[in-house]
Amino acid sequence: MEPLNVEHAGRTLRGLLHLPHPHRDPVPAVVLCHGFGSNRFEFGNVFTTLARRLAAQGLAAYRFDFAACGESDGDFADLTVSDQVAQVGAVLEALASHRALDAGRLSLMGMSLGGLTVSLAAAKHPVRSLALWAPAALAVEANSPEEDAYWPEIVEYGYQDLGGTPVTRRFAEDGFGIDPWGDAAAYSGPVMFAGGTEDELIPADVLGKYRTTYGDRLELHLFEGLDHCFETVPARARLLDLTTAFLLRTA
Repeated sequence: MEPLNVEHAGRTLRGLLHLPHPHRDPVPAVVLCHGFGSNRFEFGNVFTTLARRLAAQGLAAYRFDFAACGESDGDFADLTVSDQVAQVGAVLEALASHRALDAGRLSLMGMSLGGLTVSLAAAKHPVRSLALWAPAALAVEANSPEEDAYWPEIVEYGYQDLGGTPVTRRFAEDGFGIDPWGDAAAYSGPVMFAGGTEDELIPADVLGKYRTTYGDRLELHLFEGLDHCFETVPARARLLDLTTAFLLRTA
């Protein structure tokens, strides 16, 4: 494991690269992207566990903090999905130039808002495979203020209070210009999707839109009775097993 920082738009994105040891030739790599207001460890330190497991089996993993999250530079008031997509592009460019990594074998994995982010980034960059954990497409489903149930709150206070974390007007207005499925459709590689059946962010119609977007390239794993963060020990163990197997198979 080694520190690897990426510069983007005048900010330093701080992260860690997990490399297989030993390795003589350049190896494939996956970028792990955390959820809204989270960091490169993710819930229950699951990103660290996943990165170490992948590296032990020959696949490098890079986990980093999005701007204004964790230890990265930036102002949280500036956070938008479009900016996060651009940050992922900068990360992919940095990894492609790393001498220990195979530039032609880079993959993306994301949790929640990170899942939405990587689905959009994969449509813009050459990516081998895509793993989505509970992607938060509903965060940008509204196309106008009239379709956003929280818009009055945002106008009055300047933000929506999401359990103590602000969803700003800038974030909402950026989202009006994003089609979470149409803008992701250009990606043509394999996709893994994991989510809980009780997760309000991935109801049946959202699952249907992902099925339509990715077709028979979608590998769907539903976790019965679970919510957004896969809240049991067996579920998280299964999630890690499924994700590791998918990324190793498709890298």
